[in-house]
Amino acid sequence: MDNSINQYAIGELLDGRYFYIPSYQRGYRWTEKQVGDLLRDLLCFANDFANEGKEKKQEQFYCLQPIIARPITNEDKLKSIFGTEYNESIQSHGVWEIIDGQQRLTTIFLLYKYLLDQKGWDAETLKEEEDGKELYHIYYATRDGSSQFLEGLTIKTIEDSDEESLKDNVDYYHMANAFKYIGKWIKTDGKTINIRYQLGGSLDNIRTSFFKLLNGMSDTKGGSVQVLWYEIAEIKEKNNIKEFQKINTGKIRLTDAELIKGLFLLKKNFTSGDKYIKQSELALEWEYIENTLHANNFWYFLQKKGYDMPNRIDLLFNLIYKKNALKEIPEIEWDSKIKEIDARLMDTRQSEIFRFYYNRFEGKMGEDLQQEVAVAWDEVMELFRTLDDWFCTPSIYNYIGLLSQCGEDLCRLVLHFEYMPETICRDDFEKYLKERISYHLRGAKIDDENKQILNTYDKDHDTIYKLLLTLNIHLLNEQNQKLESESDVYKFPFDVLSAQNWDIEHIDSFHTNALKKEKDKREWIKTAMADRKDELKDDEVAALKQKLDENALDDAINIL
Repeated sequence: MDNSINQYAIGELLDGRYFYIPSYQRGYRWTEKQVGDLLRDLLCFANDFANEGKEKKQEQFYCLQPIIARPITNEDKLKSIFGTEYNESIQSHGVWEIIDGQQRLTTIFLLYKYLLDQKGWDAETLKEEEDGKELYHIYYATRDGSSQFLEGLTIKTIEDSDEESLKDNVDYYHMANAFKYIGKWIKTDGKTINIRYQLGGSLDNIRTSFFKLLNGMSDTKGGSVQVLWYEIAEIKEKNNIKEFQKINTGKIRLTDAELIKGLFLLKKNFTSGDKYIKQSELALEWEYIENTLHANNFWYFLQKKGYDMPNRIDLLFNLIYKKNALKEIPEIEWDSKIKEIDARLMDTRQSEIFRFYYNRFEGKMGEDLQQEVAVAWDEVMELFRTLDDWFCTPSIYNYIGLLSQCGEDLCRLVLHFEYMPETICRDDFEKYLKERISYHLRGAKIDDENKQILNTYDKDHDTIYKLLLTLNIHLLNEQNQKLESESDVYKFPFDVLSAQNWDIEHIDSFHTNALKKEKDKREWIKTAMADRKDELKDDEVAALKQKLDENALDDAINIL
């Protein structure tokens, strides 16, 4: 079996399956804040559908962070996990080792168990009333009886329990606390939220909202809770431990790029006789793109100083996602629409870009799937080749790098370039880039007659930064044009700009190295006064001399 990525509704996991939490993971530790945050998100999401006066969300589900799991089918392994409790029912329902995501799964379990308790339903009633649904089971390797404890939780059993005895078992203590807090939260914060949504303060309505949401399936119209399910092929346990350590020490992150890579490289996407060659080619092209983007001289002509991504290939998927969202939007509306898209993408829990590709491939099989994957990958390669072509053309490289540092969204440039007729030459694109540069310099105040910049450091810092950077770019492109050269010598080093914390104050030695000694300050003031003698007005000179006499050196520096 190969690794796979799917998207499941929680309602689809309510089939009685078993989740095994191995000993290399810590026990349940979610705090009241973490539980409350999840409850708030879920209830607000559910209320968006219940409140008819509000526009419904684009996507009809709330997406949890990914779950990483591995199926366990080896009977000896299953017997060692469940011991005398092992039976045919466990085997038929299926068992998964949870490598990452057990805190979320346990919290969802506790919420669902609380809702069942308030309804007065047992397992059989749930099956009868909810079309055969059965709450999943959780086994913690480090806690014998953990499954029985979780499944026996009710408000009454907690009230009857000795709190001191619960503290002897730290996992049970946290589980019981979370269970109690769910009830408390619904009566307080949950009630407040529903009143704010003008849905009244009925506790039963709140519990019903949660219950409907958790029971929702992938195709449920009224909303559901869904999770990205990253399933690792059944392998040796030591490899699972290594995988867990990587995830939890930050060595790998399931970003959109990681998930999308898994989608593209699934073996079912390659059905022809040369499928292994095609799969290897795609993997090599992916690696080449990633390596190219990780060269800082390439990256920082595309991205603003200080901006980075864990997997830089995410930039390409981000651009393709935006392009798709903007394809029917007039260019005059791009800026506002891009802000909306960026705000949506900020919520990484939703994995918007991954789901864009997941939905694109879902339901396709055989040659149809293979063709769709090939077309999608061709789009990635075509975009990369466009960026690479810009990188290799000094004048365009300089203009785009300048625009990136000014905060221009790269998607606007890519889209405009793609919409240009094929008969248009490079000069026309450069003309457009210059227009965008002018837009970003609209705050510049220039005295044409005296050829002076009227902006000041303290009030117009960003504008002066852009002006000085533009001057550097203009000089480089002017030299390049005269010599008709494509040499990298005429490309501005945006990577160095980003690495060395350069700023406009580097023109001014006082700002660069804040002077501490009185002697140094006096020397700086005298030098600055001499340099600006033709610019300073009589009253400014008089004020400076007075500040020097009063030893108010910092005030004198501020005047200059």
